[in-house]
Amino acid sequence: MNRLVAPSGRRFGEHVRLGVLTEGIRPELVDEGEELTGCGERRRRLLPARSVVYFVLALCLFSSSDSAGPPGYRSVLRTLTEKLRHLPGLCVQRSSPSSALTRARQRLGDKPLQALVGRWCVTLATTLTPGAFAFALRLVAWDGTALDVPDTPANAAEFGFTGKGGVDQSGHPQIRLMALTECGTHALVDAAFDAVAKFSEHKLARRLLASLRPDSRPPLRRIPVWGLARATGAHLVWRIKKNLVFVPLRVLSDGSYLSIMGTPAENIRHGQARAAGRTLAEPPRGHLVRIIEYTAIRPQACPPRTETFRLVTSLLGHRLAPAHQLATAYHQRWEIENGFAELKNRLRGAGFILRSKAPEPICQGINALLTVYQALCALQTRAAEHGGTDPTGSPSPSRCNSPGWPSPPGPPPTPPRWTSPAARSLQSNHARLRAPGERAFAQLKT
Repeated sequence: MNRLVAPSGRRFGEHVRLGVLTEGIRPELVDEGEELTGCGERRRRLLPARSVVYFVLALCLFSSSDSAGPPGYRSVLRTLTEKLRHLPGLCVQRSSPSSALTRARQRLGDKPLQALVGRWCVTLATTLTPGAFAFALRLVAWDGTALDVPDTPANAAEFGFTGKGGVDQSGHPQIRLMALTECGTHALVDAAFDAVAKFSEHKLARRLLASLRPDSRPPLRRIPVWGLARATGAHLVWRIKKNLVFVPLRVLSDGSYLSIMGTPAENIRHGQARAAGRTLAEPPRGHLVRIIEYTAIRPQACPPRTETFRLVTSLLGHRLAPAHQLATAYHQRWEIENGFAELKNRLRGAGFILRSKAPEPICQGINALLTVYQALCALQTRAAEHGGTDPTGSPSPSRCNSPGWPSPPGPPPTPPRWTSPAARSLQSNHARLRAPGERAFAQLKT
């Protein structure tokens, strides 16, 4: 490959771009991130810091261009500079070796890419985007996944492996990625990643709580951060296990019922009482929630299969948020899996691992991967709005088949008769919660 050199006062690296993605990843945005993180240039180089940022982004953009493996440094740089040779005033000289590009990445570090991800992680859907809103709330989902990194001593010591004590250990060191995505566009609202051996999804989820807003409704899955997430003002829908005990306080007309999600200490206290055959006079202390049970029918299976779902939600008004509509909206939670497939299989490449052999370039590459993914989501969303289609390429909830929605399995649960006066007063107050709850939800809707 040849190297392009500009006359005095002009550097060819200043002309390096990412094609149509440059509309979102603008040069001034890249320069701003370098200045904020203190990673600006101290001397004039053939490859300025801005061009190195675009080069690292291009490594992720073209990672899956060859099914045999990610392209090399020189091949990616050739693709970036292919059109620059036709600019006036540029002469052609010998190319820089791959070692020079490696040193350029090391000088850059991962902070400019981290700042770029922070600027890019925003919601993209409008009120007209199919599948992006329900009950006047923006649908977001969060979940975790793992990314393989090269098996080097430095990576193994920094990130670790999945599995305990060598049992079911992963073949490569891994990084755990926790993402909060917009269901209607697959866009990243926030993301956090760290060593798989040190951080669980529960810990990483706490880093994303600041990105939840009162107009969001994240479907959760097995993440015990309900109280922290509710404190942000966001409404929640959570799939829960069948063996968890929720005593009904009031059965609603759509088959759902109000109950209390007890604190861990209260769950232990009531569980021990049930095991001993005793009935406590007081209901558990905790969060007032609504329980929804339904059966999803999977006709594509042979023979057709059914699966029972049990959801807990903070949306207490059954008229403004009917149970069958909540069940259909929860189906959008699986859009985050499609987003992970786009990130890991289509963008990074199916079966590929991140190329760097040291922890800092690994973090730099992940931030670049998230930035390119978000830029592609933005481009896809704009194209879908122009064409009047769904950005995710999947049918919206109004057009998809709703889960099989018979009556709740078995007879509706019967509210208990609490014995103490305080418990009876609490149950009486829960019976009158419908109107205040619906008024509060109506205020949020307007």
